[in-house]
Amino acid sequence: MKVVNSILALCAIPAASAFAPVQTSIRPETAIFNMDHEINGGLPTFNPPSRDRAQAEYLDQTPKNQFSYVVTGDQSDELSYDPAAFPKNLPLQQIQGGNSRLTYKMPQGADRAQIYIASNGRPLKARVELWLGPIRRVHFIDIACMNGSETPYRGCIKFKNTDSAGPQTLEISTSDDSAFPALVGVDVMTNERSKERQAVFDDIWKSSNKLYSQGDKTVRSIPIADHVKSVQLLVWSKDVGKKSFKVNVEFLQGPNCKRQYYELQCGGGTQPYHAVFETPGNGWTMRWTNTKTLHDGSHEFVVTPYELEDDAPADSDQPAPFANGYAERSGEFDPYGDSLGPHGKRVFTSN
Repeated sequence: MKVVNSILALCAIPAASAFAPVQTSIRPETAIFNMDHEINGGLPTFNPPSRDRAQAEYLDQTPKNQFSYVVTGDQSDELSYDPAAFPKNLPLQQIQGGNSRLTYKMPQGADRAQIYIASNGRPLKARVELWLGPIRRVHFIDIACMNGSETPYRGCIKFKNTDSAGPQTLEISTSDDSAFPALVGVDVMTNERSKERQAVFDDIWKSSNKLYSQGDKTVRSIPIADHVKSVQLLVWSKDVGKKSFKVNVEFLQGPNCKRQYYELQCGGGTQPYHAVFETPGNGWTMRWTNTKTLHDGSHEFVVTPYELEDDAPADSDQPAPFANGYAERSGEFDPYGDSLGPHGKRVFTSN
């Protein structure tokens, strides 16, 4: 009897096809859904032919085996032969680690200064700040290098004239780690030298290809040729908003090996910015990251060779011209010693 009931139950189960969905046409075969017609009825779309044509021209003009922008050249920059430009032989003061700091009051009428920061071969960790009054910081750079003797920092900052903007103070400090001291030299330029440097800057700026950075963590990677010993960086936002900029600058040697790292911020009144970075050896790449917002961080920058391996001026053992800075000509800051700082008598010597 149980066998008969099981057979009857199996016969009562409907076929599997009864549960399958009914095949219905999702969309009718009409002319509206025929994809043979022109897109958007033949009207202009959001990708005009001019954009494709410009992109095609850009690809055609770029060699297939090279990046679109490479820092290379056949001779060193003329500015590298000026012994007063970015000198390495300034009178140096030693700052111990552990948040030690030196302050330099900018003289009356000054508007530009050169800064040199190095170490004895240890990692270089320092910070440069320019203060306008007690709480307003108009320039900032955080320096982190693996070898401060091989890759020292050489920068030239521009700021508003102290006659109109008021007293300004340059502050250079070290990191929290007491094991990383720094050697610092500051050269405050006179008005005549500042005008000459601005003229040289304008010539380089006008004759070089400018790279645009818009903001919101945009990244630009720029390879550096192997025969380039050092590069110079010029940044200015006068043509794209005249606002401040904030970037992270990394110099990589090898696959993602950060040999030099700089966090740079300049206000609108402390531009243009000009600096020289050492790139000894081969395999260098500069990575530029804009850390401001999309609508407020637009600026342009230029990267060109400064010194080449086979065409670089020899290092001089003589003191740099105008080594005593502004005080050598004006005589206004004799109490500050040779280096315009409160610790001017504590000059570092390597002997």
